[in-house]
Amino acid sequence: MRFTYPAIRSKQTTSDKWLAQFAAPAPDVDQWAGVPQKKRFADGTETAGFQRETNSKRIKSLHDFFLDQDNLIQNPLLCALRAIPNCSVTFSPLAGSAKSDSVQLGELTIEIPDYSSLSFEDIFFHVRTFVEDRVPALKDKNPNQDLIDRLKHYLSDAGSITSTTPPNDDNAEENDDNDDSDASTDEETAGVLFEESHIVDFWQEVAARHDLIKQFGDPQDRPDFLGFTKDALLSYLRPVVLVDGQHRLRGALSAAAARLDDPNIQSEIEDRISNGEDSSDVEYHIIQREARRLPLSLLMSTEPAEQVFQFIVVNQKATPIGRALLGTIVSTTLSNDELENVADRLKHAGIHLEDSQAITYLARHPDSPFYNLIERGLAGDKTDLLQWNVFASLISIFRELRGGRLYHQRRADYAMKWGQSYLSSSAIIAKYEATDYETPIQYWSSLDGPWRDVFIAFWHQIREVFAVVDDRESYAYWGRPRDSNLFNKVSLTILAADFFQFLVETKATIDAADEVPKLVDSWLEEVNKNYFNRNWQLSGIKKDSTGIRSQWASIWAEYRKMGGNLPHRSEYRKPRGE
Repeated sequence: MRFTYPAIRSKQTTSDKWLAQFAAPAPDVDQWAGVPQKKRFADGTETAGFQRETNSKRIKSLHDFFLDQDNLIQNPLLCALRAIPNCSVTFSPLAGSAKSDSVQLGELTIEIPDYSSLSFEDIFFHVRTFVEDRVPALKDKNPNQDLIDRLKHYLSDAGSITSTTPPNDDNAEENDDNDDSDASTDEETAGVLFEESHIVDFWQEVAARHDLIKQFGDPQDRPDFLGFTKDALLSYLRPVVLVDGQHRLRGALSAAAARLDDPNIQSEIEDRISNGEDSSDVEYHIIQREARRLPLSLLMSTEPAEQVFQFIVVNQKATPIGRALLGTIVSTTLSNDELENVADRLKHAGIHLEDSQAITYLARHPDSPFYNLIERGLAGDKTDLLQWNVFASLISIFRELRGGRLYHQRRADYAMKWGQSYLSSSAIIAKYEATDYETPIQYWSSLDGPWRDVFIAFWHQIREVFAVVDDRESYAYWGRPRDSNLFNKVSLTILAADFFQFLVETKATIDAADEVPKLVDSWLEEVNKNYFNRNWQLSGIKKDSTGIRSQWASIWAEYRKMGGNLPHRSEYRKPRGE
């Protein structure tokens, strides 16, 4: 399939980056532009895209706007190129244009295969290859066997295959003993997983489904295969990626389809069909004619990092999206090499890449006590997750050694004081001189620095001592920030700040992460382990109000040092100073 459009190509600077401006009917754009969404499927799988999921209300609003022929949009859809086999996007300057011209008139040509002829197996193969080209370490690897076994079980339940054995621990151990090569492959792939970003998780899901389709056959009569639709997958195979403007495109397509209901057009359709034309061809040509010609700005670059950078700049500087989704996109859409290439530019644009990576790692790593308990801005997020910015502040106390203040005290930052006085004498950072880091704090706070193991060990021990993990109605439940006395911004911040106060008071160093549980136990020596597991009678109380959080900090600090009877529950309702 071949599409051609008059276009203008221009350079804004002396760099080699070109922008092409042109207009195209919405149905054309839908055929050659992919919209890689960041979404979560029902089974927990997440895609590796960076667009938000569509908002039906916004599409309806744009549908109504586009139905009025006098309404125009001036802001173009923002697109970029992808290096996709069997596809091409080329700009041909008009005769007489000089190579040195920063503005050139010409013709843009887009060529794509007929995607409608591709089977599910073909599509999975091409998407798998697309990801492997971005992360070459994945080539010749096999997807995780446990994932394949789990997906087989889903297929069996759906009646797609005749029999399989549900995955269980016994079978997994038996497979490892009998096939060393498979075990080593899974281990190698797992190593890549934690060196790369979330795109590798996406590869696992795609590769596993690809292998299953090869084994059990293509589901010809089904709209999806284990949660993945053809349209969603094809978004990764089109030679143009839609960086910004998916709702405008969907609204324009919806308005074009609605034009078919116009009585005059209905009459035209009937006449043309009665004259022997094919009904589907008639409908296609009329929609092409009636559809809007949308303005587009095409970045002539195939670098994924550049595309994500443009998306973030547009949405952060013009139409902000939630911090949680923005952070999730930054840290989970690109490979390590791609992230490194764009890190400085993101930083200069006000996007702190490593902060987002640190949060995402601790929200998604199974060893983290906050695994799956942090909001990430995706559709399907539970409503009782700890907010992204709250988790970021908790991480900052440990990673940056800042913000360790108890709410009832104005100036004392115990995390900062400990860092200034005791970090350099802590054996946990003894190796920093053998690294490229110039100071102990730089080594400590690096993305995978010692702080992370300390953070995980500390909160694991807090959960072990105070939390209830199997009763959602418990007052000390590890989750549900609105209802839990423990798992909320105020209590978690107080615990972190007071731990550093204890370290400062006792002049304690941290020599290894596995020493942290002992330090925590010493810190909590006088504390009743049911401290949080009581009814504090908080109905109508805003936990994060200045007076309440100061009161909670004051009660905790005094009780932690003195022990004895637990504070009366009515004390938690009284704002400090009243």
